[in-house]
Amino acid sequence: MIITDEKLLRVKCEDVTLDEVDDLIIKLDEELKLSADNGLPGIGLAAPQIGIAKKAAIVRINNQFSVNLVNCRIANGYNKSLFDGEGCLSFPGKYEQTMRYQEIHVVDNLVWPHNFVARGLFAVVCQHEIGHYNNELLPDVALKKITRNKPRPNDECLCGSGKKYKKCHGKK
Repeated sequence: MIITDEKLLRVKCEDVTLDEVDDLIIKLDEELKLSADNGLPGIGLAAPQIGIAKKAAIVRINNQFSVNLVNCRIANGYNKSLFDGEGCLSFPGKYEQTMRYQEIHVVDNLVWPHNFVARGLFAVVCQHEIGHYNNELLPDVALKKITRNKPRPNDECLCGSGKKYKKCHGKK
């Protein structure tokens, strides 16, 4: 069962040992499938979301991308951009605007050498799932809502770049 209580999701996660990997990935795959069968399809799931305080997650994007994120970290990120509509199985029905890298370099040399580059939606999902086991949840990365329709030209840009809106996302 996928945890939806934010307090229970905020756990300190430990590294996964080599002998734990297979069983943990099987459990994550089963829970992701069960969630889809219950009408809540997802494309990623992390161990803390099912009550296991370990640094493991899975990404399953149709038949395009399938990766197990075990003890992974993001070494580098490039081209931070606005991502509109990021969701989370632990926050059903909630979709947020976030700032995510469009390309990331993911590494893990703790359990086995694992090294890859993710781009686009694949990169966003990897950042989201790795965030779960690093105690970062969707509300933490959601952009703050503004009360007026559009920022004024000299306001700070909503993306957090520190630039004026007119010099950043307000360019015509």
